[in-house]
Amino acid sequence: MEQFNRVELQGMVGSVRVTNFPDSTLANISVATNYVSRMRESQATVETTWFTVLARVGKAMDKPDSVNKGDAVKVFGRLRSRTYTDSEGIERMTYDLIANKIEKLAE
Repeated sequence: MEQFNRVELQGMVGSVRVTNFPDSTLANISVATNYVSRMRESQATVETTWFTVLARVGKAMDKPDSVNKGDAVKVFGRLRSRTYTDSEGIERMTYDLIANKIEKLAE
């Protein structure tokens, strides 16, 4: 059986933080997606989920300023889990989307 880790998101950019390292530049982008559900004749319920997207500038995106807050984007990549210890000493797990490609969508 073939195994793969592949994710595709389409949503809106909430924030972009760019960090420069000696050998590369990394963008930390928050992307929000909405899921709308409707129960029979009731009001539509919108569930917004925020994702952390990590992208290497020059690989997944052309320039650090190619994606800005409020842009509609499509992100292709893989999930990575990591653990950390919070300020209260509790070990937590989070998931990041490691981007292979980010496309800015036409508005």
